[in-house]
Order: sequence, then structure tokens, then C-alpha cells
Amino acid sequence: MPTATARSERLNMRVSPEALATIREAAAAQQQDVSAFVLGAALEHARDVLLRERVIQLTPRELDQVDAALDAEPRVIPELAALIEAVRRDTPSHATKKLAAH
Repeated sequence: MPTATARSERLNMRVSPEALATIREAAAAQQQDVSAFVLGAALEHARDVLLRERVIQLTPRELDQVDAALDAEPRVIPELAALIEAVRRDTPSHATKKLAAH
């Protein structure tokens, strides 16, 4: 949970009296103050939106294509192999070990 010192930004909004009454009633039902209730609801919705935007949804046909590609024998792409080799050559060994650990 964020600490009081982590809260440095402010969000203001205007709402209709009816909307505020509904929010106050819902916050009270959850035993929260209005700010905590609104922040919690907004964060939950924001996370849902971001999850939907970041998750790739495939049709069954597309999923079959991905499965087939993963099952296929690997092939060397010369340009990609050269790029990987160049990066390995230019990267200090301690950074390579750190990358491999992830």
C-alpha cells in the first residue's frame, strides 16, 4: 500500500450531486472514505483496461499457426545471428550473465 509520502499528485473532478451521493453511499457501504473508494475503483478499472490492451487475443486459426511455428525446427536467420554475435561481442561479460539470468 502506498505510504503518505508517496502521494504527491492531486486529482480533482466535478461531479453532479446525484453522482456524488451515489459514490458516498457506495463508499459508506464499503466502509471507506470517498477518496479511497474512488481511487480503488479507478485503479481497478485502469488495470482491467491495460490488461485488455496488453493481452494478445488469437483466433483458433492464429493459435494453430503459433503452435506450428513453435513446433517447427529452428532455422538460422543470418542477419539475426550476426546481430546477436555483434551484441555479445560488444557487451561486457558481467552484463551477459545478468541478462541470461532473467
